[in-house]
Amino acid sequence: MLVSGLVGTGEHKRICVYFSDKDKNAEGSIPDCKITVNNGFTNDEIAEIEEYLKENKDHIIEEARKVNPMKSFLGK
Repeated sequence: MLVSGLVGTGEHKRICVYFSDKDKNAEGSIPDCKITVNNGFTNDEIAEIEEYLKENKDHIIEEARKVNPMKSFLGK
């Protein structure tokens, strides 16, 4: 799982979350806790991932606040 920093402004702030497992991947976002892109996960797996996002929303937000996009961009 990869987590972006906070993106957007105002009401449109969100966190992008990327999941991968071997040849499958999916993308979703917080705060809506929905998967928007799915490549290979079953419907049941997507439901589990969305439940994970809901249950761990606060922790994911904490982790996203630690992301420094400039450090990542500069490779530091």
